[in-house]
Amino acid sequence: MKNKLLSIVIPTFNRAEFLDSSLEIHIPILKKYNIEICIFDNASTDNTEQVIKKWMKEYNYLSYHRHEENVGGIINFEYSLKHPETEYIWLIGDTYEIQENMVGYVLDIINNTPTVLDAIVLNLDYKIDIPTKNYSDKNLLLNDLGALMTCAAVSILNKNMINEETLRRYRTVWFTHTAIIFEYIADKGFLIHWAQTESIIGLKNEKLRKTNWSHTPKAFEVGCEDWTNFVMSLPPSYKINNKMKCIMDFGEVSGLFKLKSLLNMRGDDILNYRVYKEYKNLIPLIISYHKFFIMSISVTPKFIPRMIRYFYMLSKKFK
Repeated sequence: MKNKLLSIVIPTFNRAEFLDSSLEIHIPILKKYNIEICIFDNASTDNTEQVIKKWMKEYNYLSYHRHEENVGGIINFEYSLKHPETEYIWLIGDTYEIQENMVGYVLDIINNTPTVLDAIVLNLDYKIDIPTKNYSDKNLLLNDLGALMTCAAVSILNKNMINEETLRRYRTVWFTHTAIIFEYIADKGFLIHWAQTESIIGLKNEKLRKTNWSHTPKAFEVGCEDWTNFVMSLPPSYKINNKMKCIMDFGEVSGLFKLKSLLNMRGDDILNYRVYKEYKNLIPLIISYHKFFIMSISVTPKFIPRMIRYFYMLSKKFK
């Protein structure tokens, strides 16, 4: 019988090759537990439908839901979260990988915790070294794991967390999945399990290169302005010092504002002096480097970081 405790949700758009790799990895793992995989296709124009139909022949608990027209990433995300009837929902996306032991770990934690868990938060590429524990203090959770939880794949949600009012309120921002948790726990007791030893990883396929808003001119708009506004808009029960810590941690945990990424953004003209001037007042809140260092990168001739990137890739190729 289909597992009634946990389901996997994958929203997707024009990533047929990623999806094919994801299903090849995950179906053998999820078959052991009869866990449903729900795919929500935002009107892809590639061969996504053919890929899914191929895998539906291999697994009975693979369901496919396709929008007739593109409804936007956030709305597709909402459909994904609201569809499953299981007690817990795990939204992994199409570019992340669940390691084999993790499903058993998650089910064991759900079944063996005396109190009903509101969520389980997993690590991401083992970036966080805080020991495994249960959280019941919302400010401590925001302080320790808030930035990590911007990655939807690390959070497994109790279906009771899915709130229509929260979805409507945050429909225009990129961090709806993070808002669902922190709005839900803002004014009530809760229990969230943090698993330091269990880590989501990026999908490993040398032929595929993941791209998202962080590789476009939206990088500073979303990563600086939208992220800062989102965290500061959380209810006043979250202390300002915890909000500020969460804002600053994002650049480090995501890797968006590390030196390598900043140089790459300069090489691609995503970071330039115009962008620096637009966001210079927010930069000290989210980037650990001094803002004049960021300004220096923004006016560096683009060919310099491009050359650095070229020789770096060349050195990796011949290792």
